[in-house]
Amino acid sequence: MVTGALIAAAALATLDETGAHADAGARADAGDSGARADAGARADAGPRTDAGDAAPDARSQARIPPDPPALSEREQWVFVLRWAHDDAYLVAVHKTDMGAPHPTPRVMGRFALELYEGPTLIERARFNFPMLGAAEAPDAGWKTAPRFEPGLKTRIGVFFPATKRGTRLELWDRATDRRWPLPWPPREGVYSDRPSETPAGAGPADASPG
Repeated sequence: MVTGALIAAAALATLDETGAHADAGARADAGDSGARADAGARADAGPRTDAGDAAPDARSQARIPPDPPALSEREQWVFVLRWAHDDAYLVAVHKTDMGAPHPTPRVMGRFALELYEGPTLIERARFNFPMLGAAEAPDAGWKTAPRFEPGLKTRIGVFFPATKRGTRLELWDRATDRRWPLPWPPREGVYSDRPSETPAGAGPADASPG
């Protein structure tokens, strides 16, 4: 009887120890798996962007300089830009007095006006054309909403500091990495050409396309 009791006790101890090891192993596996999944989710998520701010590929992102310190000017240029048939047009330029120095807002946006002084970026004003957000991967209309971009015609006025600095102004579409030169320093008036067809320093035309 004593021998049988000892054997039973030993068997129970072995079962308890085996269960403890199994439980510890399960907890370790679950912990490792959870940490890996969490790290993977963080890595996959990448930097957060708003709906109108499309992220470029890694090579393009690597050469994008950060936003420089905002310029603050009392007078601001207003660039009236139009988007039509997947292209950008410069409609008009005029100057406005804000009454006090006005720093360039730092916001997110698919598009930007960028001012360079030689190779150095000295100002960037981001914006979005109304109703034109980040491009979505097509799925033949099965899940995504109807796309407005192909036939969309829209326009916006973008404020930009009337600084005496800078030698080159560009309109940049971050989603496609397309760039269009804009006249700098600009002259007030109505334009009729695409930015891509407007040489730097060119004057305004008589009319804008409809």
